[in-house]
Amino acid sequence: MDRKRDKKIKEVVSKYRNIPYKHNGRSLRGLDCLGLIIFFYKEFGIDLTHKDRNYSKEWYKEDAGVYLRELLKVGTAVEFDNLQALDLVYFELLPDVVTHSGVMVNDQQFIHILQKRNVEISSFNRFWRKKFAGARRLI
Repeated sequence: MDRKRDKKIKEVVSKYRNIPYKHNGRSLRGLDCLGLIIFFYKEFGIDLTHKDRNYSKEWYKEDAGVYLRELLKVGTAVEFDNLQALDLVYFELLPDVVTHSGVMVNDQQFIHILQKRNVEISSFNRFWRKKFAGARRLI
């Protein structure tokens, strides 16, 4: 384990934890899941702002694959059994549509935000394991 990296992850998690959800949110007053990963990775020197776009509230009905296509353009694929801190994880919360993402904070938990919730840490319980659609390693 890289102690310096782990300390930095804890600091960043503390900074973003409990920020409320806001559709297309890109500030510490409100974030959506894409905003969170953009801000989170920026703390580690990775600029994902070129992946940003102004999504309509029902973007997945207009182009269901747009979010996944953008995520697949960064990093390299990672298998579930090889997840580690700072891997980007993404999920199909709707059938066959990637609509959610987060960042691993260790090999078992990830930081993310859901609608009507605040930024939080979740473990890969049965629900999240079932919804897991893939991961990318950026660092």
